[in-house]
Amino acid sequence: MYDNILVPLDGSKNSQQALEEACKLAKQFDSKLQLVTVINNTNFYYGAGAAGMPPSMYDDQHKIAENIIDEAKKYADSQGVKYETAIDIGNPKNIIAHVYPDEHDVDLIVIGKSGVDAINRLLIGSTTAFVVRNATTKVLVVNTKG
Repeated sequence: MYDNILVPLDGSKNSQQALEEACKLAKQFDSKLQLVTVINNTNFYYGAGAAGMPPSMYDDQHKIAENIIDEAKKYADSQGVKYETAIDIGNPKNIIAHVYPDEHDVDLIVIGKSGVDAINRLLIGSTTAFVVRNATTKVLVVNTKG
C-alpha cells in the first residue's frame, strides 16, 4: 500500500512520535522510510537561498540536522526498517509538501503535529498545517502521547 513514507524530522518530541508511527507502518507494508531534515534558510534570509545564509549559521544548522538524522537512523535500525536519509535546504513547508514527495515518489507523509512553539506558529505558521492543506500525497499527522 505504501512503498515510500516521508518522515520530516526536526528533533521535536512530535517528530519522534511520527518516526515511531512510520516505523510501524513500514514494517506492516514493507515500506522504505525517507528520513528528511530541512534546514530552513527562509527565517532571516527569505529568498536569498543557501548562498545568502552566513557560513557559520549554515554549519551550525547542518550539524544539528546531522544529529537529528543520526538519531532517526539509530531508531530505524533498531526497528529493522529500510530507509534513506536526506538533509535539504530551503523552505520546509514547500520541500515537505511538494518537492520531496514529487521527486521521490512518496506515497505517505507521516508528520508530527507541530515542532514549533505557539509564538512561532502565530508568526510563521505551522509547517504541519501547511503540509496537510497543500501536500501532493496522503498525510498522517501524529500527536504526542500524553
